[in-house]
Amino acid sequence: MLRRFCVLLLCCGIMAACNRSDDSGSKSAADWAKAGETDGYVYYADHASIKKADEIVTMSDLFDYKAARTEGGGAPALSKKTDRGYDCQNQKSQPLKTTWYSGQMGTGTVVRSNGDSDQLTPVMAGSATAALIKIACGTH
Repeated sequence: MLRRFCVLLLCCGIMAACNRSDDSGSKSAADWAKAGETDGYVYYADHASIKKADEIVTMSDLFDYKAARTEGGGAPALSKKTDRGYDCQNQKSQPLKTTWYSGQMGTGTVVRSNGDSDQLTPVMAGSATAALIKIACGTH
């Protein structure tokens, strides 16, 4: 009986350690909801990150590349996470912060990171951003 209790306690400890989030800010694959896919990448939305402030809605998205990319120069990345702002009424968006990762689904080391422009740009119909704005603005 004591042996079973110890095994159960050990299993609970292992499960708790696996479910604990780390300080890197990256989420597990289970936290991302698939929003769409292209030939080059799968993109995801984090519904829990949606925040509304005045006319702008913010939400995090993740692009998981099928092959490494070197967007913006630097080392190759297999994924990128972007905190993006959306103007739902005017159908515009702007990246607020983007972080590229060496691994898929926002894992591995941070390859590069930047704060992006303060410029809202129109969302192109049929783009990944068009699908993401529908989720962020609640029109999905």
